[in-house]
Amino acid sequence: PASSTDPAKVVSSITTQPASQTVTAGQTATFSVAASGTAPLSYQWRKNGASISGAASATYTTPATATSDAGSQFSVVVNNSTGSVTSNTATLTVNAPALAPSITTQPASQTVTAGQTATFSVTASGTAPLSYQWQKNGTAIGGATSASYTTPPTTISDSGSPFTVTVSNSTGSVTSNTATLTVNAPALAP
Repeated sequence: PASSTDPAKVVSSITTQPASQTVTAGQTATFSVAASGTAPLSYQWRKNGASISGAASATYTTPATATSDAGSQFSVVVNNSTGSVTSNTATLTVNAPALAPSITTQPASQTVTAGQTATFSVTASGTAPLSYQWQKNGTAIGGATSASYTTPPTTISDSGSPFTVTVSNSTGSVTSNTATLTVNAPALAP
């Protein structure tokens, strides 16, 4: 058997273990290892314990990943003429691709009597977090940054005002259809 006192026959050892990787579905992941020992060293990468065909170098790059690859375990066996050593296991995390926001329920036009408030709301989907910005007459409304917006008490001059909302996330934004506010004069007492 090889002995560490025989410099001609040093068993391979792993000096840098492969690190776990996090990617988005569709991307590749690259695992690498650094090993020492008597040359030549050979490598065999494994996925979930099974050898990966053609994965025989100090680095291994996966094919384009799918969400079904999440949780896969990768390790590498390093061999030389005196024996072999297996690396620690690295885990692959695959996140779903980010989805741009889309509006599933548009804000509806509102009719109120002067002095009442009106509430507009939107329902949107997409990768969280979603952010919202309501606009009146094309101008952003300060503090109106949730999925619904309630106006201050309305006046006749607010009648006909168009309201929209822009929904954003890390991948982009979408603006709603226009909802119109109609404000009727209060009924006069007889």
